[in-house]
Amino acid sequence: MQSAEFRTRGAKPSAPAGMAVLVLNLAIPLFEVSDRVKAVMFRLLALAALGACFVSPPRLLAQVTATAPEAEAPQYGQRWDFYGGAQYAHFNPSQGRGVAAINLLGWNGSATVWFRSIWGIEGTARGVYGNLVVPSNDEGIPPNPPMSEHLFMFGPNFRILRHPRYTFGMHALIGGAYGKFSSGFPPGTMPQDVGIYNDKLAVGLAIGPWVDYNLSPRLSVRIISDWQPTHYGFSAQNEFAGSVGIVYKFGSRPVK
Repeated sequence: MQSAEFRTRGAKPSAPAGMAVLVLNLAIPLFEVSDRVKAVMFRLLALAALGACFVSPPRLLAQVTATAPEAEAPQYGQRWDFYGGAQYAHFNPSQGRGVAAINLLGWNGSATVWFRSIWGIEGTARGVYGNLVVPSNDEGIPPNPPMSEHLFMFGPNFRILRHPRYTFGMHALIGGAYGKFSSGFPPGTMPQDVGIYNDKLAVGLAIGPWVDYNLSPRLSVRIISDWQPTHYGFSAQNEFAGSVGIVYKFGSRPVK
């Protein structure tokens, strides 16, 4: 009667069986074990190897699926976004109490280059226009001459919350603001004659949040709300500004 060891070595083993024989030979090379024990161990190892062939792949696939990183939404894979919209500002053109604050309307254009999906550098240009409310005077200055303000700023822009449908962000911009207050004033008169700032290039800032509603991976509707302080004359102006418009995104950027 041939031993179990002889039978297992004489037959051509399958892949699981061959693995079982290899494991068996590695596991017990230094011990004297009976043929019956070797045969039992061989069968157990062969069954275990055969079961592993059927069980392991689904489990491995489930593990890979569960631990795979979530892909970035396509709305945030572009390098550039361009914004254009209507602008509103509430502005006080005087440090005195005798001149009323006014509402200004205009435009807002900006561009952001995104170095990562969460931060980039923004540059913006804004222009707002309206009419001053001039106190009664003996200088012949009309009661509602026109005025304008243009701002050119840049700074960091952040996407704080990124969702396939909407985005919440914030920017902090600094630059220059030019106020033109003398339009409509008669020759020989100046805005300061009635307590209004003279024409000046001043420091301008814009700090505030914005929200995008994503219409598609490349197109969004944006709402901006800014604290927009300036420094005309010898005092600071706490100007509020808001804007609504359209964002167009393009270019490619490595997702990080």
